[in-house]
Amino acid sequence: MISRIQKFYRYFVYRIYHINNNDPEMKVMMFICMVHSSLVVSGLIIFDIIFNIGYPHDLDKSEWTLLVILFFAIQFLIFFRPSKWKTYFKEFENETKEEKRKGTILVWRYIIFTTFSPIYIPVIWDAFFR
Repeated sequence: MISRIQKFYRYFVYRIYHINNNDPEMKVMMFICMVHSSLVVSGLIIFDIIFNIGYPHDLDKSEWTLLVILFFAIQFLIFFRPSKWKTYFKEFENETKEEKRKGTILVWRYIIFTTFSPIYIPVIWDAFFR
């Protein structure tokens, strides 16, 4: 299971990097940060639903901004590895057009699913469980 997740991550980086050539490293980081921040927010929403922990509502705008910048900086330090990404590219460079089409659809479904999860999780919870 873990190896499939790792392979998908490598393919995710490969596919996003090769969308076009305008600053591909930053594009990969933008998508990684977007997906991870959506997953973090979704996790907080799920914990709030299950354990009623609530969000730290008393934080002001500057504190939220600092937390977001810190989160993205940590993401950048952990995941920004263009030299390692080049090894990922060799793994997938010989994919067929059909594999590329299926892989692209899978990557975009993943991006859409994770990006909108902070919206639809509370909606589903409210519609079916309250």
